[in-house]
Amino acid sequence: MSGDSFQVRFHPKLGTVIYDAVAQLGLAKEQIRLFKLSTMSAHTFMRAIVSKDLTDSTATSTKNADAERAEAVDLYRTAKHERRKPYCEHCRRHFGSVDFLVCGDCSAIRCTCGTCGCATSTRRRRAA
Repeated sequence: MSGDSFQVRFHPKLGTVIYDAVAQLGLAKEQIRLFKLSTMSAHTFMRAIVSKDLTDSTATSTKNADAERAEAVDLYRTAKHERRKPYCEHCRRHFGSVDFLVCGDCSAIRCTCGTCGCATSTRRRRAA
């Protein structure tokens, strides 16, 4: 995990979250985008409100929680590194500039427009 560009943190209300510097693209200075492991989705928050309560994720660890956290982090890592393009193929939004989900079926990033790896260009129907 040391080679990752993101940090795993804990927030009392949000749970375990991932702070990824790449996901901050296009945000105002007072905003922060965090990936919530509980919902497997990214959301934007006000930096001043959320950042003061972020702590190291290992401070609230149990054996079961550590295993679930590791599985979710691996899923995020897989979705982040296996995407072919840094933008949505359908709407062309950069994944660093939108809130997004990780698809449970294909483990790829699902854009806010609803497109994910399940509908890649090779699987789409061609126009007749």
